[in-house]
Amino acid sequence: MQLKSTANLMEELLQTSRVEDFLQYNENQFVDMPLSRQLETLLEDAGISKGEIAVRSGLSRVYVYQVFAGQKIPSRDSLLRICFALSLDIGQITGLLKHSGYPVLYPRDRRDSVILFAASRHKTLLELEEMLERQQLRGLQ
Repeated sequence: MQLKSTANLMEELLQTSRVEDFLQYNENQFVDMPLSRQLETLLEDAGISKGEIAVRSGLSRVYVYQVFAGQKIPSRDSLLRICFALSLDIGQITGLLKHSGYPVLYPRDRRDSVILFAASRHKTLLELEEMLERQQLRGLQ
């Protein structure tokens, strides 16, 4: 699922003749969708299992299943781990962080800059962790 920019959504909304059509067509774009549902959609798009997300993210299998079931709300770092496990792009990561109420990745923050750099180059979580360590920055908890 590719999240549209707010500007694109606004343009579509202003050009539509029926709000019902807009709402139905953009169902997966709204922030009132539970995080667990957004993650499930992204998981389907990635074509991998929750178990694989647990392995790739380094999070426990039980915890990952609880997050995807909506029983647990992940911390910002845990959500970033899941984002990297899903190989999400910066726009998708930003959308999930905003939706979860967490600060978006901020390029004026050294640690966030490294995370942004890694995401923009489709690095793995392991590669990101190595980059953070080389810069003597805290890894994803």
